[in-house]
Amino acid sequence: MEITAEDSHELARFCAGLADARTLARNMGLSAELERLLVELREGTRPAAAVVQSVLTLLGLPSRPRGYASFPGQESAPRPAGSYICPGGRCSRNERRTPGAPLPECALIGEPLMFG
Repeated sequence: MEITAEDSHELARFCAGLADARTLARNMGLSAELERLLVELREGTRPAAAVVQSVLTLLGLPSRPRGYASFPGQESAPRPAGSYICPGGRCSRNERRTPGAPLPECALIGEPLMFG
C-alpha cells in the first residue's frame, strides 16, 4: 500500500510516542492487541492513518495532539544565515536574527543594525 504524505506525518508523530504507547498497553494488559496492530502497520495491509487511529482508540488516547501543530510542509523555516552587526563598525555587537522581532538598533548611533 502506498504511503501518503498524511500517513508519513502521522507515522512520524506516532513513532515518536511508540515507546510510551507500548508501556501504556503493557500496563493495561493490551500488549498483544497493540503488537497485532503494529504488524498490520509494518506489513502495510491497511492505511497507516487507519492503523494509528485503531491504536489510539485501543489505548483510549485522543486522535489529535492538543496544542499547536503545523500543517505538513509548513514547519518552521530555519533561521537565515548571518546576523545583525554594528552599523558603524565600532563594536563587536552581534545579534541573531529572530523572525517577527523588531529590528535591533544601535543605541549609540541611533540606526538599525546591519544584516550581514
